[in-house]
Amino acid sequence: MSSLSPATSRFSAVSLLLLIILFVVFYLLVPLGHFYIEKNETLENLQQQLSRFEYLVANGDKINAELKRIDDLGSEGDLFLSGSKKSIASANLREFINEAVKRSGGQLVSSQDYEADAVPSATAIGLRLQVSGEAQNLVDFLHEIESARPIIFIDDLSVISSSSRVRASRSRHKKNIPLRKSSSLDVRMDVVGYLAGEAK
Repeated sequence: MSSLSPATSRFSAVSLLLLIILFVVFYLLVPLGHFYIEKNETLENLQQQLSRFEYLVANGDKINAELKRIDDLGSEGDLFLSGSKKSIASANLREFINEAVKRSGGQLVSSQDYEADAVPSATAIGLRLQVSGEAQNLVDFLHEIESARPIIFIDDLSVISSSSRVRASRSRHKKNIPLRKSSSLDVRMDVVGYLAGEAK
């Protein structure tokens, strides 16, 4: 059997070396690279989770307070009028309006029930109001309505300005002091609150 020529031997050696290199690359280095990438992604995810946990721990009180506020807003007792019947809810709404007008310094001229537009899963309780007072009184009253709990909506609103003369004293007449005018406002509005569920 004849021995291989030097050129053939070198070619065989180079080919064998290339095969070994390809084997190392595809069966060792490539899987190792994939493993490294996966571990790096896992490490990044863990770092992000750690950052979120650190934020939650650092802001725990603030987050708990906000969650409580959201929970309070979502409770029926905060959003809806109290009462098991429509008549009771209407009386509660009327009582709130009376107290709000008193606190604002205005005067409730009249109030009467009216049929407000219905909404799904709730009973609309409507009141048609006429309130009079100075501008600041009515601003305070509207602020009470806006920030009310349970929630009260204003369906319709109209404001009429009127001037009433205040009688001057005799001494003022003698001194030729002009009569002072006091400007008052008359507000007519429809307000609506809601009772949870369909009531009678």
